[in-house]
Amino acid sequence: MKYIELAASILLGAVGQILMKWGIESMRADGSAISGLNLIRAWPVFAGLASYGLSSVFWLLALRKFPLSTAYPMVSLGYILVMVISYWLFQETISMQKWFGAAVICGGVLLIARA
Repeated sequence: MKYIELAASILLGAVGQILMKWGIESMRADGSAISGLNLIRAWPVFAGLASYGLSSVFWLLALRKFPLSTAYPMVSLGYILVMVISYWLFQETISMQKWFGAAVICGGVLLIARA
């Protein structure tokens, strides 16, 4: 139960990144100019920013329960989540080097969580 706010922050941050990537890719595909107004009108970009904002709210709630030195390294799990979702949604490649890096991140997070 203690990890709900932290997990929500990480998940919403990753979702925000994916939505922003999706939005910017859709703008590129339809030839829209990348400008402030067009970014706001592209709903995935706007939804990504909103998700990122909500992630920050959960982050603040998580910081009430965890030391920053424990909570902040957990955010790196979002990198792995984004990597896997990017492979699935955007057909990005994941090399063995990236998988090895993800394993190192997971090992580090596990060490920090157990400390």
